[in-house]
Amino acid sequence: MISGFVGCDSPNAKKQPYETFVFQVDESRLEPTVTDETLRIKIAAPRNWKMIDDAMLQQVTNKLDSQRIQGIQMVPRWIFLNEDSQAMCVVSKLKGVEIAPDETLLKTFTTAYQNQFPKATVQQAVFIKDAFRIHQLMVIATDFVRIKLICDAPETLVFQVDYHIPKSVYQTELRSIESSIGSINLIEKKQ
Repeated sequence: MISGFVGCDSPNAKKQPYETFVFQVDESRLEPTVTDETLRIKIAAPRNWKMIDDAMLQQVTNKLDSQRIQGIQMVPRWIFLNEDSQAMCVVSKLKGVEIAPDETLLKTFTTAYQNQFPKATVQQAVFIKDAFRIHQLMVIATDFVRIKLICDAPETLVFQVDYHIPKSVYQTELRSIESSIGSINLIEKKQ
């Protein structure tokens, strides 16, 4: 779990199979909100994590085109980078996931990360945040921390938010990452 910075609101926890989390959002720790009409969400990156340009986004997308886990392909929609620390946030559509993910998908990603980073600690959890069910995978290695959030809600496509943070700045960035996760919301339906 993203332990240490997640607040929990448990009144609904007994009624739902997953625990509900409430993230404390500090707007001063965030960049302006970005709206993704395709995914039907909005999100704000941590402060000083700037959106990369379209050319660099295309390079990353081309590189990821060949990388698949069990037929699932990440299609990056937005990438935010802190040039000083090299911390990064990638918001992606998951191609090949047409229905809401289950724990099998999380286990698949967990196994892939355990194989890729055999000395890292890999933790998984599933929780509810607002309208989203979030499958979280956290990889803690000697030099980085990666937080993968696979999100679904009835109104959205299945999407993923990856935070890749060098271990040296992880504690410093923790509150900003919590605020960024807390900023993930549905786009309000037009009446």
